[in-house]
Amino acid sequence: MTVPITTRLDEDTVEALDRAVRAGVGPSRAAVVAAAVQEWLARHSEEAIAASYRRAYAEPDAEHDELIARLGAYSAGVVSSEPER
Repeated sequence: MTVPITTRLDEDTVEALDRAVRAGVGPSRAAVVAAAVQEWLARHSEEAIAASYRRAYAEPDAEHDELIARLGAYSAGVVSSEPER
């Protein structure tokens, strides 16, 4: 079952949509818009976002790891140099 929706698009977008239909991208404006929405939702779903983060952080970042190690060493040094209370 489909549910009709009403939306407003600027003239340039509608012209591009009509060109896409004429080129055979889809049988109608509605079909092209529906396909675009489905693609957008697939790329922006929570799982797609999580997968994007996994890809981005799959490789170790030596510079980041060094920074964290230096920060940890600095913090430990500060804590150990303070007088006991």
